Amino acid sequence: MRAVVLREYGGPDSLAVEELPDPVPGPGQVLIEVAVAGITFVETQLRADRGPRRVELPAVLGNGVGGPVLAVGEGVDETLTGTRVVSTLDGTGGYAELAVAAADRLIPVPDGLPLEEAVTLLADGRTAVGLARAAAPRPGEWVLVEAAGGGVGGLLVQLASAAGARVVGAASSAAKRRHAASLGAELTVDYTDPDWTDQVRAAVGGPVDVVFDGVGGSIGTAAQTLLRDGGRLSSYGMAGGAMTTADPRVTQVGWPETDPRDLAQEALELAAAGRLRPTIGGVFPLESAAEAHAAIESRTVTGKSLLLPARARTILVTGATGNQGGAVSRALLDRGWAVRALVRDPDSAAARALAELGATLHRGDLDDPSSVRAAMTGVHGVFSVQPFAWTEEELAREVRQGVTLADLAGELHVAHLVYSSVGGAERDTGIGHFASKAAVERHIAGLRLPATILRPVFFMTNLLAYADPPGGERVIALPFTPGQRMQLIAAEDIGHFAAEAFDDPRRWIGRQVEIAGDALTGAEIAAAYERVTGTPSRFEPQPTGGERMYEWFRESGYQADLDTLRKEHPALLSFESFLRRRLT
Repeated sequence: MRAVVLREYGGPDSLAVEELPDPVPGPGQVLIEVAVAGITFVETQLRADRGPRRVELPAVLGNGVGGPVLAVGEGVDETLTGTRVVSTLDGTGGYAELAVAAADRLIPVPDGLPLEEAVTLLADGRTAVGLARAAAPRPGEWVLVEAAGGGVGGLLVQLASAAGARVVGAASSAAKRRHAASLGAELTVDYTDPDWTDQVRAAVGGPVDVVFDGVGGSIGTAAQTLLRDGGRLSSYGMAGGAMTTADPRVTQVGWPETDPRDLAQEALELAAAGRLRPTIGGVFPLESAAEAHAAIESRTVTGKSLLLPARARTILVTGATGNQGGAVSRALLDRGWAVRALVRDPDSAAARALAELGATLHRGDLDDPSSVRAAMTGVHGVFSVQPFAWTEEELAREVRQGVTLADLAGELHVAHLVYSSVGGAERDTGIGHFASKAAVERHIAGLRLPATILRPVFFMTNLLAYADPPGGERVIALPFTPGQRMQLIAAEDIGHFAAEAFDDPRRWIGRQVEIAGDALTGAEIAAAYERVTGTPSRFEPQPTGGERMYEWFRESGYQADLDTLRKEHPALLSFESFLRRRLT
């Protein structure tokens, strides 16, 4: 198996992926295929040898994991095999593709709850539910939550609000304060401001009743001065320094006398019922564990950071045997993602070729939601593209298929949807197959999915129709004006940008990007053909024939920012490079 190994204490770059022997479950243990591993701030301290305890080196960090049970050891119920579970380990072993856990620590994951959310709630949910139960915020009370944009803090904001309390969310950045407000904080404050406690007193009109102290140090000390006499102080963290020592005038809240597994199970059930929303701040492949640690230490992450081992990094690709879907599948496989290809005919030559590259074929049809649901269940992300549509019936079908994929992605809590639209879809083009994609875009936006919209321009493959001229001269006959530049894109680059989006969700989720690789006149297209093939080639302008798409090309056309795209992807294919790949 592959695992992240710490051989020397130090910075994030002390973490490196290595091949290790697969672990074997012993008596009373199970083997879990790690789909998701949680990362905690304490683990960054352990890595640097500054933690509350010391790990023996070499070590594989990570204490919380989730995934299916692959095998059971002696004395363990064999029916557990295949069950989706989350579990704590013995403090280490989680940053790996496989992990051994004690069977009596397993917590089954409720149906419909994504493993990413379940792992996020394993430690943070257990902690938040336990703290909230012990402090027992009451309706009308003022509750201060430190680190309100973090994993535990964000959950405490929700639990206190659900209890009827009025919540002040304290966080160190505007983004984290906005997030706390979205979770139910009535007021927010920046605890890095020197007078932040005065701001709280002025805003609430006096002292507060409860303080959830997840920071410690000077922040925790200052926070407890805001409590009324007898107010409840719940201290659970020391990210900012030493654990806060309670002042005699306040009430120190302890931990409830409850099995931690029961607290975690309650958190999972609340989330499955839609009453608790965990905050996932960063999702990283196993190879990026060092980057994940660095992001946590920089305090730039809002919420929980997770690692996704390659075995569990599965993307459902629709249209997988087509031009775009095939390119996306190849790009993802090249980057170590697992691809689940939705195909109507697994025995087709194109499907078999994908399988030979390493994709898993899943028989399904975009017009059959039940087959799509089955294919989408358990995946991390979805690449959504629908077949080209022209007639009114086809356009309506395209919208229906795109909407179905988006709805299912929401219902199944897919972590990232990448939708392939078309350049200019956001504008009023009057083009039917642009408007259909705009309708799907609007539906995705209305669902507020974690999504990326890619808007590819004119496909270079469309111009391969001129690859084999019937006579001794190639005539590029297109309804373009002589000086009109047409933006073009290679399918390989659509694959690149889709894979980039899945690789770097923090940078890509929420983006809508028109993508192109070249911009040429008809004469330049002909010249590129002639350079590559040696066949005399010329451009011959044609009338639009009243076709709205070609009229739009002449009026405004695509507007991809090629300079910016080339900075992001220096290897963008020019049309000539594309032809050399395809024709030579």
